[in-house]
Amino acid sequence: MFMKSKYFLLMGAIFAVLFSMYVSVTKASETTIRVYSERQPFLIKPLIDQYENNTGNKIEWIFSKKGLVQKTILEKDSPIADIFLSADIARLIDIAEADANFEIPFQESVPSNLQTKDWTSLTMRARIIYAHNKLNLDQISYEDLVLPQYKGRVCTRSGFHPYNISLFSALIAHHGEEWFEDYIVKLKANLARKPQGNDRDQVKAIYAGVCDLSIGNHYYYFKMMNDPNQKIWLDEVSLIFPNQDTYGSHVNISGIAILNNKNYDSALDFLEFLLSDEAQKIYADDNNEFPVNPKVSPSAKVTKLLNNAKFDSIDLQEIASNRKAVLDILRKINFDG
Repeated sequence: MFMKSKYFLLMGAIFAVLFSMYVSVTKASETTIRVYSERQPFLIKPLIDQYENNTGNKIEWIFSKKGLVQKTILEKDSPIADIFLSADIARLIDIAEADANFEIPFQESVPSNLQTKDWTSLTMRARIIYAHNKLNLDQISYEDLVLPQYKGRVCTRSGFHPYNISLFSALIAHHGEEWFEDYIVKLKANLARKPQGNDRDQVKAIYAGVCDLSIGNHYYYFKMMNDPNQKIWLDEVSLIFPNQDTYGSHVNISGIAILNNKNYDSALDFLEFLLSDEAQKIYADDNNEFPVNPKVSPSAKVTKLLNNAKFDSIDLQEIASNRKAVLDILRKINFDG
């Protein structure tokens, strides 16, 4: 009996040592990847869970609506985060211009106009036009918003919001700065009220009879459909993907940049996972956005909304290069005032 007890004690001790060695090795092999993002983690949680289960690596998500770009730039010589995941191209450009990122290899799963050496796109969203049903419009262009018949009938959020800056930058790419300055003066004259609120507030304004046309991202349609208090606004509104007769609807992106060379391989591994067929499907479906990977189709409901509309294929880097000109012109004419 005594010998058996000693045997079990010995085996227990050996098991404990082996288990502690296993835990130690496992912890040593785990890598923590820190992500700065203005996107809340629930928007990407299924992918985080899957990546962690697949690799044993851990994702530490650091979320803030404001200040992360400035924080990234201040920390660039000793970065805390490994990745910056942005809801808009503007933040990625700011980081690249501050030399706060590391180059990314060309990603075969992403069209060349949607990536640079500094960042790559993850998903796309279209900047569309919401129109009152009484207008009976099948098609409209961004350029049409300044026509005389729409005077006092257009609503928009701040012209200085990144979503509008991106659209306006694309218009400069297509038409030039001189044309754009004339355009933006006329657009301001056609506004029903001073720019205010968010994209959904503009649809609410159409429902309330304040205006007949507004500019907004396509995915807000689904957000409003899922809110009983907002769904009623859509009863008065049609969604139009503009410029189908010319260059196609403007798209902005969510995207990613790598910030830390010390953890570069792990950061790149996570980036490439997010661009994989499976991850692109999950990410785009959960956010009602368009995958950048051409092999992956949008969700059925997004495909139905899109209805074979085409997107502007202009290089996003060219669009980004016009941001300063847009801001200068908006300030010059006091667009929001």
